[in-house]
Order: sequence, then structure tokens, then C-alpha cells
Amino acid sequence: MLPPWFDQLLDQIAKSAARMPHALLVHGQAGIGKREMGIALARTMLCETGPESKPRGGCGACPSCLWFDQGNHPDFRRVTSDLLALEAGHQAADDDADETEQQEAGTARSRRAPSKEIRIEQIRALHGFLSVATHRGRHRVVFLYPLEVVNDIAANALLKMLEEPPPETVFILVADHIGRIKPTILSRCQKIFVPTPPREIALAWLKAEGVADADALLAASGGAPLAARRASKDEDTMRLHRQFLDYLARPNADDAMSTAEAFAKVSPASMVTWMQQWLADCIAMKMTARIRYHPTHSKPIAALVERSRIDALLTMDQRLTSIRRTVDHPLNTRLMLETLLLAYADAMAATVA
Repeated sequence: MLPPWFDQLLDQIAKSAARMPHALLVHGQAGIGKREMGIALARTMLCETGPESKPRGGCGACPSCLWFDQGNHPDFRRVTSDLLALEAGHQAADDDADETEQQEAGTARSRRAPSKEIRIEQIRALHGFLSVATHRGRHRVVFLYPLEVVNDIAANALLKMLEEPPPETVFILVADHIGRIKPTILSRCQKIFVPTPPREIALAWLKAEGVADADALLAASGGAPLAARRASKDEDTMRLHRQFLDYLARPNADDAMSTAEAFAKVSPASMVTWMQQWLADCIAMKMTARIRYHPTHSKPIAALVERSRIDALLTMDQRLTSIRRTVDHPLNTRLMLETLLLAYADAMAATVA
């Protein structure tokens, strides 16, 4: 079921289904349910009941809704990265290629690790889908997520489709980081910003979902409730996160090497995110005496930054921001982490005279 904070926004969009633009770009913070909202919007557009009687996400009873729920609606295509498709258990690209092409594509994919990018082959696979009339004589919907992982070659092919869209076709594009998207693609889309839900609503939803320690998890997720729910189901990652915070609360250059070795198998992106959130709270505590991500660690953070220099904290934060751009492709994860932990220990040792 779609989270309640989308009710009003989805209703407003659904009411204008008859004059829907050819491309919608849904964007906002990661982990708040934009992907789920985009899917619900696609289901609503394909629903065959009258627009005045559509509940959010479609009626659930017409042939279109039944096909959509079974994952075989003829007028809907989902495009995502191989990695996300593998995690979600659905196909990354379309089935419009002939049987030989599908077998060749499948063999090629099986020889390599799942891609984090949306590739040119996946965009080209849409040509067959877009070149024929719609099966139900209504809308045709392409859902693509996340837009920011479309590689440069694929982005050029997508741009051509957005410039000359076939009749009755709507592209629903979803992005977590709109700043990483080419301006030429942005200019072809009507943008829909999805705000982070109010804390009270997000907490109520998490508790209704049975999430324990919802308050702390929501804070650690930056206010993103779906990210908090996801974290609650990953006990191993939660345990590693707590252990990593223990080191950040008591940094020691002598322990940097052993800590880097202990966490070498954790996702580099996760480690950098954890450090960025911790640094953000250290800087906020230093400047405003308030923190966002780690309310249960307010006392150790306050003690840690009491005599620290704000310029050292800001420099460390800038370093993390720079590394974030290439964190998915580290040459040596353990060495990268060791370097960051040593730099962090030095930053925290730079005390006010």
C-alpha cells in the first residue's frame, strides 16, 4: 500500500490525467517512496475506470489493473539498472527484442556483474514498444528509475525519445539526485518535487509497520521513512553501523588500520554516508548545539567537538563530499577507508588553542 503522505499529491496528478505531459520527473529525497508513487501513478493512468472514480493507484478490478498487478500489462514498461532489478526480482529492460536478441543479451549480462547503470541496450529495447499502437487504445507508460544512473550514451538515446515522443506515451522518470541529471533532459520534463513527509506522519507510519526504535531509525535515515523501514530489516548492517559509530565517537589514529580492516567488506558508499552524517552532526553541534542524524549520541558528539576547530571539521566534510563522487569505484576499499579514518582522527585532534 502506498504511504499516506502521497494521497494529496497523487490525487492532484490523477485529476489532470487527460492532459498529462509526455514526461514527468518525480524527484526528492531518497528513501521517501518516490518509486512507489511513480508505480502507483502509472497504474492510475492505465486504469480503465473513469478518472472521477479512480482511487489512488487505480481501481484494482479492471483488466488493466489486473494485468498491471500480474506484471504483464502490454502498455507498461519498467526500466531500471540490472542491480536494482536483481534486488527487486523483476526484469531490468523490456521484452520487445526477438528471442535470439533476448538470449544474446541474457548471455552477455550473465558474464558480467550486475550493472549499477541504465545502459544503451535498455533504452534501445524501448523502440519496439514505442513503435506500435497501444494495446488498450489508451495511455502507454514508460517508468524509469533512477534517472541519474542512466549512462551518457543511454541518456542521449533517451533524450531523442523525449524530444519526439509517440502519441499517448508518458515517461515517468524518478530521481533521487536531480543535480546529477543532464539539463537537456531536465528541460523536456515537467518536474514534480516530492517533499520529505512530516516527522509525526512518518513516525506513525513506521510504528504501524511494526518498526522498533522508529524514532532513532528515522533520524539516522535523515527523515526518510522507507529507508528507515529498510534499515530495520537489516540487523547485520545495523550492528555494523553501531560499531562504526563507536569508533567515530572515540577516534584514535592507532586504531584506524584495524578498524578499516574490520569494515573492508561493507559497502564503501555506506561507510562514506555514515561518516558524512556523523560529520554533519558534529558541525551542527559545534555551530548550533543541535543535531539531526544521531539524537541518541548527542552527549558524546558534544564532548567530541567541544574543543575541536570548525575549520578542521569543514575540511573533513569537504573531503568526504569529494570522495563521494567516486566511492562506487574505489581501487582499494580498505586503503580508502583507512585514509579517511586517519584524516578524521587528525581533524578531531585539531583542538582550539
